[in-house]
Amino acid sequence: MTHSFQNSLLLFNYDDVIEENRNNVVYNTLVNLNPILQEKECKGIFISLKDSLRIQNNPHLEHLVKQMDKLSLKLKIPVALGDYRRETFSYLKKISAPTQVKLFQNINAATLFLNPRFFRKQLSVLLFDEDEANADKLSAELLKLGYSVTHTKTIDEFKAKASAKVYDMTITQNSLNLAKSSLATQPSLALSKELILNLPVFIDTAVDSLVTITGLEAQKIKHAVREFDRQLDSNILIASMKFKGDISGNFFLVFPRSLAQTALEAMLGESIDSDDTSALIDGIAELCNIITGGAKTTFSSKKIKVLFELPKTYLSLQLALKDASEGNGIWIEMQLQNKPFYMFVTK
Repeated sequence: MTHSFQNSLLLFNYDDVIEENRNNVVYNTLVNLNPILQEKECKGIFISLKDSLRIQNNPHLEHLVKQMDKLSLKLKIPVALGDYRRETFSYLKKISAPTQVKLFQNINAATLFLNPRFFRKQLSVLLFDEDEANADKLSAELLKLGYSVTHTKTIDEFKAKASAKVYDMTITQNSLNLAKSSLATQPSLALSKELILNLPVFIDTAVDSLVTITGLEAQKIKHAVREFDRQLDSNILIASMKFKGDISGNFFLVFPRSLAQTALEAMLGESIDSDDTSALIDGIAELCNIITGGAKTTFSSKKIKVLFELPKTYLSLQLALKDASEGNGIWIEMQLQNKPFYMFVTK
């Protein structure tokens, strides 16, 4: 058994038959390495099962999971198992569910979650999991960590998108087991867990709706856990809609005035006077209505009941800030025809 450091993670190779005695040796070895882990500011421990022998149906796997759970609690550091086969993942997922032992398909997936600052740019991640609830948790955590996530619903869609090779990373067969643990420290976020899990609905619906009704190219650029941006240009138009039900919060749509004119002219197929503030702000309210209407349809298909109020419009940032709750939300940078607009979701 060997170990090394990679991406600020300790990579430990369990390259023998998994047995209780060896599990205890692994546990004690890693405990003894704790001073080095602290010195190197290690972000987590990754136990590779790639070279483990006779792993399938091994009755001692459950003991290994329990030992690694105990290790994580003792050292106060995330511990993950990885480099497993598909059939092994199903069993590991079952026995690790009540623990805080994480399952990552490989060291890159572990780095994605445990040490996001290792990557010097915002990555685009393609995600698939047969377990829809688990996929939602993975997607929500990736979004919180600042990645751009495409969450595919079927294996065929996943394979098709993966073959295009336009994503920085593809992940599948992972489990966070977040019940008792926390990953990399992030800014505090007041949004409910349910709202965070369903944040991709707002993003995907905005992109799809704007492409459909304007014929222009729309895309998400990045997002961050932060307050409403107070440094925006004063020449903006804003609409918001409060929503309540199984999830609740406030959705803001922020358009620079010139882009609002471009979007509405494309949607209506006719010219709009750039000085017609009333027409422009009404148009942004309608775009907000369309996006949230699409989101509501998606929520309904997931059996999530949500009621959106009528849109409220603002001609200045200061007025909008009065309705945006203090504290952090999700600030989302978008583009329409390569020009920026923004969304903000808060409690």
